[in-house]
Amino acid sequence: MIKRTLLKIQIIAFIASFLAIANVTVAQTVIKGKVLDKGTRQPLVGADVVVPGTHIGASTDTSGNFIFTTIGKVDSLNISFLGYKTITVKAGPSLTILLEPTSGSLQEAVVTALGIKTTAQRAPLPVTIVTHDMLIQQASSNVIDAIALQPGINEITTGPGISKPEINGLGFNRVLTLFDGERQEDFQWGDEHGILIDPYAVYNVEIIRGAASLQYGANAVAGVVSFKSAPLPDPGTIQGSVLTEYQTNNGMIGTSFDVAGNNKGFVWDIRGSQEEAHCYSDPKDGYVWGTAYNQDNIRALIGIDRDWGYSHLSFSSLHRQAEIADGNRDSATGKFEFDNPQSNGYGSPQYYSNANAPSPGLVGTLIPGTGQIYPTRANFFSYNPNISVYQVLDHDMVWWQNSINAGKGSIGADIGFTQSQRQEIDSGTIAAENMTVHDIPYSFKYQVAGDSSGLKFSGGVNGIYEFESNAPEPPAPYIGDFEIPNYTDFDIGGYAILEKDFKNLTLNGGLRYDYRGIMGQSMYLSNINTPSQTVVPEGTPGATQQFPGFDRTYTGLSASAGATYQLPEHNYVKINVAKSYRAPSISELTSNELDPANIYRQGDPNLKAESGYEADVAYGYNGRDVNFEVDGFANYINNFIFDNRISNAAGTGDSIHDGAPVYKYQAFDAVLAGISAYFNIHPADTRWFELDNGFTYTYSYFLHQGSSDSTLHVPWTPAPRLTSEAKFKLNDRHNSILRKTYFAFGLAKYWAQNDIYSALYNELPSAPYTLYNAGIGTNFVNRKTGRTICSFYVNCTNLTNLAYIDHTSRMQYFWEYNGTSQYSALPPTNYGKSSAVVTIPSEGIYNMGRNIGFKLLFPIGGHKVSDTEIKGIE
Repeated sequence: MIKRTLLKIQIIAFIASFLAIANVTVAQTVIKGKVLDKGTRQPLVGADVVVPGTHIGASTDTSGNFIFTTIGKVDSLNISFLGYKTITVKAGPSLTILLEPTSGSLQEAVVTALGIKTTAQRAPLPVTIVTHDMLIQQASSNVIDAIALQPGINEITTGPGISKPEINGLGFNRVLTLFDGERQEDFQWGDEHGILIDPYAVYNVEIIRGAASLQYGANAVAGVVSFKSAPLPDPGTIQGSVLTEYQTNNGMIGTSFDVAGNNKGFVWDIRGSQEEAHCYSDPKDGYVWGTAYNQDNIRALIGIDRDWGYSHLSFSSLHRQAEIADGNRDSATGKFEFDNPQSNGYGSPQYYSNANAPSPGLVGTLIPGTGQIYPTRANFFSYNPNISVYQVLDHDMVWWQNSINAGKGSIGADIGFTQSQRQEIDSGTIAAENMTVHDIPYSFKYQVAGDSSGLKFSGGVNGIYEFESNAPEPPAPYIGDFEIPNYTDFDIGGYAILEKDFKNLTLNGGLRYDYRGIMGQSMYLSNINTPSQTVVPEGTPGATQQFPGFDRTYTGLSASAGATYQLPEHNYVKINVAKSYRAPSISELTSNELDPANIYRQGDPNLKAESGYEADVAYGYNGRDVNFEVDGFANYINNFIFDNRISNAAGTGDSIHDGAPVYKYQAFDAVLAGISAYFNIHPADTRWFELDNGFTYTYSYFLHQGSSDSTLHVPWTPAPRLTSEAKFKLNDRHNSILRKTYFAFGLAKYWAQNDIYSALYNELPSAPYTLYNAGIGTNFVNRKTGRTICSFYVNCTNLTNLAYIDHTSRMQYFWEYNGTSQYSALPPTNYGKSSAVVTIPSEGIYNMGRNIGFKLLFPIGGHKVSDTEIKGIE
């Protein structure tokens, strides 16, 4: 850990030294002006003025003025501001630009995650945009938690440190996550692996709800979550921020420092972030053992922005250590227990012989009367997550992204390299499971952003080459846990997307063809599940086959056609039909391991690819005082893959392997359908009040099951949910040091979810509940200059400290006594009668209780246009 930190410091020092001596001298053209509200003629602060197809531009200051330099001739400028119509104007040396308000909605915001630059209102698929203000004004545990209450969005969690996105009832490998347009792969095929993205590095988010395989390929069957970093500074400026926050429930402490600059088109950005948390608490469990985590990240970017395009080189190194709660408790008191009793409470096990292993990674017989059995208060409040079962995740990334203007379009060429290492440690510091994944993603494309004809095009080739290797067997008495084999995976796909904008009509369509070749190596183990377990060559006498060798090829076609129409009086409609494709992941093909949830998961190398057929329709209204949108979808998926719990040969209970029930990946035809909607009130004449509401409902079923209730529904279908938030904004008074002050009150109501895959207790029903939230925020400003000194936010989640378990929390199933799963301990005649019921205390693990977050944000630098610079502007 110390060596890794020192390496990051050296990298920062090198980059900072390079930036300090860098200087670019070029001929410049000055473009300046001001942006005003068309009706009131008041200045608009923070409006973006950008040269189309480039990163060159500026944001307006507190007087609505902007100024920037560029090279060569500039014909036009794009001007955008939240709540106003985005326009394109003819460039000139001194401009006065008038923007027309639309509403308080986000419908005019530009989106890029669909492959073609368009607006949310003209996009054929439903689009959610989570702004920077929405992210900064809330308290969340991770980057997925921050977006999980948006309509149509949910999260599958394994405690506060591990979350994965779910769109329209589909998650895991069916939702593609991006950061600055590049695929975030690492370990996304696993359900207990979170998204390895620094939440402080995220400035805003675009979410595409619906089949989006055209540009991104197989893993976008359900949609895309596109995270974006902050825009680079205006030319001639250095700016950044310092953020610090604290959350009361788990003592989460987070800090992040960012500084970026732009010297005549030479751009750079450096960010360092760190967060740590001890175990969280809830009203039923008290403090939950095994939920501490910490994370640190270093990011850097260096590049050139010119009128011909841009070239950026990015680097990131992220380290995460997260405990995994398994629910191990004392059967008499319900108190949480150590999996492996400790001699000093910090990872020294008290067993060494080979008998009755209490965990897959370490075997032995407990020495009677020795070792610490229960976590102490000091253990619960420890910020060092290395006593419980825990993960160590390292994700290092280098990206080179390029865009060159070519005629009316641009050519993009991106290539990267990532290394992701995962270690699963049951006790001490030795990893029982230790694997490293390398990815080489690539993308080559040509885009025409659109001209006076309204025609837009995007086409290209992209994919990824991935190879993974397992570390050697750990030393005795630890036993290696091999989840997947060493493998290679090569993906490539070609696509073409065309869009045509008419006055009120937008047509969009495209095709894509994908190829995946995936090959896994065989593995044999001698003396399996003993301290002398060893990886041996095939044919070794007495060896057990852990993984068979395999070589599979998958191909698939994706297609989409959609239209939007702008009706009179601010109404609009959308329709889109799509065919999607997804090849099986490595875990679905080969898994053969005991999961932290005390289930034994097995893959199937004969699985076929999924094919999805989806229809999306939407109707919306984008008025002056009110805006709403209702989105409906229906998605038929052929060969839907999921891990199904397997019964024993007699059909009277579980199939048991290593004392745990067996889950095997299987495929059935499935249908998912539902509605997501928002309804927002923002009176133009009463700007101090906003009311935002969202609704999500998804229904799912397997076609082959007929009327069988126990196997009818797709697992992990989220419960119906209604969200509502009222925000009250204080008027900014002249010479006041407080600006943009607000108070917010909200709720999230979840209905019961009884539509579950309940056979063999594969899934459990969930009870209804309502969570209440409240928040306050303000900016402290300099009275003379109007510049923000700092921003302060307080946000309270679960205001009433309710005991609840979300339906998509994996920890509701983490209940075991003295290291033995309740399922394997039951005789067949009583099968399932003692399975975890989320409404009974001490069974399952509840979600976090009341949590109050405090956040301070200090801006650094920034460009303020002087009176001399704006002289002559009308």
